[in-house]
Amino acid sequence: MQSENDTIDYIFIGSSRVDNTVNADIISSITGNSAINLGFQGAKTDDYLIILKLLHDRNIHSKQIFIQVDYVYNIDGNSEILKSEFMPFFNNKVISEIIKESDPEYFQLKYIPFYRYLKYDYKIGFREFFNSISGKKNRIDLKNGYFPKYGNTSQKLSSTLPDHIISKNTNINKINTFAKKNNLSIIYFMAPFCPNTKNLDYSKKLKSKLPSFLDYSHVCPYQDQYFYNCSHLNDVGATEFSKIIAKDILKMNN
Repeated sequence: MQSENDTIDYIFIGSSRVDNTVNADIISSITGNSAINLGFQGAKTDDYLIILKLLHDRNIHSKQIFIQVDYVYNIDGNSEILKSEFMPFFNNKVISEIIKESDPEYFQLKYIPFYRYLKYDYKIGFREFFNSISGKKNRIDLKNGYFPKYGNTSQKLSSTLPDHIISKNTNINKINTFAKKNNLSIIYFMAPFCPNTKNLDYSKKLKSKLPSFLDYSHVCPYQDQYFYNCSHLNDVGATEFSKIIAKDILKMNN
């Protein structure tokens, strides 16, 4: 919302597995092009679609948009995560339409003073709201977006992916339709999981559902060195992974 009429060559969208995983500065330094990480904690596929709509509304262009998808493909529903961040920008036409479609209390949120902040304070906090309207520095790095994790949780690294994949994800279908309509280049990818992840072949099932897919689920085999926990890289792992994906971007665009 603080950007408009801009071009960012490579945009990364996803959950914490982008937020904590893709260092946009490394992508930029290797490719020689601009990049930004727009991942955020707990995001679902409907949030990804909202970000695409906002990028379009703000007239922000890109060469390629990379969307991280994993087990969230099996969650075909609405998320409250991003909507809570919209409250200071309620009068934006796109945001207002999104909230109207998804929140039965739309008119209360719109017309009752401060109701929207009372309802969503547990997510956004009044301090963050005040900072956003007063122009104070946000806690997020708007030039990169990468939020690193360090070390590891000191717990045994293990995780489990679904043993099946749903027939379709409505939000992903909407993303593909929106991308085609607006001539967007979307590339789906799956960020690394630790080797002790059950049902890692889920990535193959996912590939059959997506028009373009880069599978990085197996690229970081050294658990203690690279992983904060089984599904999130630490800063060391994220640095190495960002180098890998940056080099792949160079290859696909040469």
